[in-house]
Amino acid sequence: MSHTTVSRVAAGLAAALTLVVGAALAAPAAQAVNPVLDADNRLGGITLDTTAGEISAAGGPQSLATEVGCPEGYRGSSRVLFVWPDGTWPSAVSGTNTGLPALVKLADSEIVGSGLDGNAILRTGTSASRWAAFGFPASQFDGHSGVATYVITCDPGDVPADTFPPAGDGVGASKYFSVDVRLAWNDETNTGTWEHVKETTTTTLTAKEHWRSATLTATIGPDSATGTVTFKDVATGKTVGTGTVTDGVATVKVTDLKLWKTYTFRAHYSGDALHDGSVSDKVRVNC
Repeated sequence: MSHTTVSRVAAGLAAALTLVVGAALAAPAAQAVNPVLDADNRLGGITLDTTAGEISAAGGPQSLATEVGCPEGYRGSSRVLFVWPDGTWPSAVSGTNTGLPALVKLADSEIVGSGLDGNAILRTGTSASRWAAFGFPASQFDGHSGVATYVITCDPGDVPADTFPPAGDGVGASKYFSVDVRLAWNDETNTGTWEHVKETTTTTLTAKEHWRSATLTATIGPDSATGTVTFKDVATGKTVGTGTVTDGVATVKVTDLKLWKTYTFRAHYSGDALHDGSVSDKVRVNC
């Protein structure tokens, strides 16, 4: 075997064993606000039935859904809370102004859809919102324009209880799901609007080189993101493949690469109804 052949074989083996990494894989994206919340206790996002509306019982979301339910040890009760743009939250003012903008799920209430049985959450009607209405009057929104976080809690407990933590306790040690909403509120007229804020994402690209081909893998954080990823050759701007995001990952195989040539690729995540798009760092593949 010639020296040239040996060198080529060695180079090919080395390349095949090399994993080329782009941006470092990040943890699930945090919310835009809520500095008082413990990100380690976040269970995931919340899907709303509508993405914008008036701040009112009828104009707020009429359905809140999650992909999973409350985990074991956190099935004592389930509340809905606002965390305001400054990181504070409402407190109960009276027996009728509870500081909770939706009904609490307890042992004596309808458990189906609450998450307290371990199944995914589906809250509807006044269990989803009663904004600017009885129980959570319009005055609660005064001075709170900006990006707030709407939270569904899974409170400590092995089984549904007949009591719950008050609004003034905030999220505390509870596990929670959350979604960001942008509030535009007029204190004088006691009217306003809200809109869903898409969750930020990260896209991480890795490439593994084979003989005249490469497998490109894009990992999207958080893994609740759906949609597609477009993979591009940076030098030419051409699309080399498109993959569907499944469990936070999309993959394509690029073939017919030229030997002894360096290629540079980048992944573009399209985003979906709940998540913003994002772009990976560049990765190089040496054939």
